[in-house]
Amino acid sequence: MRRLLLTLIIAVLLVVGGWFGYQRFVVEAQTQSDATSFETVQVARGSIASTVSATGSIEPEDEVSLLFRSVGPVDRVLVAVGDTVQQGQVLAELDTTDLTLALANAKVAEEIAAAQLAKLETPPDPMDVAAAQAAVEVAQASVASAEAALRSAQAAYQDLLAGPSETERTINEAQLRQAEVNLKQAQQAYNKIKDQPDSGLMPQAAQLEQATVNYEVAKAQVARTEEPATQAQLAQAFNQIAQAQSALRNAQAQVVNAQNNLDKLLDGPSSEDLQIARAQVKQAQLNQLQAENTLANARIVAPINGVVSQVNIKAGEVASNARPAVVLSDLERFEMRVLVDEIDVRQVAVGQNVRLSVDALPDAEITGQVVELSPTASNVNGVVAYEVTIVPNPTDAPLRAGMSATAIITTANVDDVILVPNRFITLDRNTGEAYVYKLVSGQPVKQAVELGLRNERSSQVLAGLDAGDTLAFVTASSEEQLRGALFGGN
Repeated sequence: MRRLLLTLIIAVLLVVGGWFGYQRFVVEAQTQSDATSFETVQVARGSIASTVSATGSIEPEDEVSLLFRSVGPVDRVLVAVGDTVQQGQVLAELDTTDLTLALANAKVAEEIAAAQLAKLETPPDPMDVAAAQAAVEVAQASVASAEAALRSAQAAYQDLLAGPSETERTINEAQLRQAEVNLKQAQQAYNKIKDQPDSGLMPQAAQLEQATVNYEVAKAQVARTEEPATQAQLAQAFNQIAQAQSALRNAQAQVVNAQNNLDKLLDGPSSEDLQIARAQVKQAQLNQLQAENTLANARIVAPINGVVSQVNIKAGEVASNARPAVVLSDLERFEMRVLVDEIDVRQVAVGQNVRLSVDALPDAEITGQVVELSPTASNVNGVVAYEVTIVPNPTDAPLRAGMSATAIITTANVDDVILVPNRFITLDRNTGEAYVYKLVSGQPVKQAVELGLRNERSSQVLAGLDAGDTLAFVTASSEEQLRGALFGGN
């Protein structure tokens, strides 16, 4: 019985001791777990070269996309992808048959306009002036002759209206008596030889015949003077007046035309005519220039030295501006454009040195410089960043367009400063404040810090920490756990 009781007592003691030992073990384990749940680092002093890193790709510094500025079928494609070309080299051209003819036509038109202007600006030829003066004189003489003819026609018409005068009657009667005497004398002379052979061939026969005609004319003239003018005679005389007037007007018009021609030769062209002729020359020159440009636009000419990186046209097809016909890249010079966060860009300046880590060339030592910093920002997935342009220094490394690279920009160097690994620093993007978790009595406490220089690994702390402080690396999830433990889950 005593043995049994002793056994029970020992068993109870073992159970109680085991329970207390278990509780102590659990508490120690929990404490040890709490103490080691955060990665820690001790703040120390050191040197830092401030750098800003950004990724991008190596691209040609100069790359041009070329298009035809005229529309038409492609006649020739003179290059292929990979060809090296020189500035001014023809790369492709359209069918230029119609364009060449249009240019030739424009040149002829310009020559005609220039010749017409030169003709206007040339002084008159003395021979032309003399001929024009002679034409004026001839026309004036024609006017004088036409005026005389008109006066004669008008006088004849007036004579018809007035009838013969007494003097005309006397003259006509005297002429009739004289004709009658001449006829008698001729008859007597003929009578003396009329019986001779061939008397009709003798002069007396001809004289008798002429005297007879003259007598009849004189008798008719006397009879006419005794008769009034008929309507037909008056109409004929009026028509002669009208014809004379028309001839006079024509002669006067010829004088005006001849005088105008002479004046034009002596005075030269008017200022308006010269202005029009000069404008026509300019217009013809512009048409020629336009035709030349249109012909030039039917060719693609290399504006730079480079390598053909794209050819998107074929002979025979109609050129389209939907995409570049030929793309040229200058593979002798490269550049790299990267986006730098707004927080880091304040440290970046033109002229700073850059180290390029090219993925495809891990062993290559490639350097460069910042050559341009964009004054305006870009929003990339909600992050504000600025474009920075970097130009690699000359290198023997086989750089190629499109290679991925990381640009490490050196912004400054300082010694004997407090340094903290970047991953222990948290940045509040809403306020721009930086903070860390410093261990105080074994517990992480949020501590605001003022940052200075930074690189891809560490940052300089200007205020908020001292050398020897211990920091805890608190993730987002552990930060929530810490907040719950310290504030009761609030």
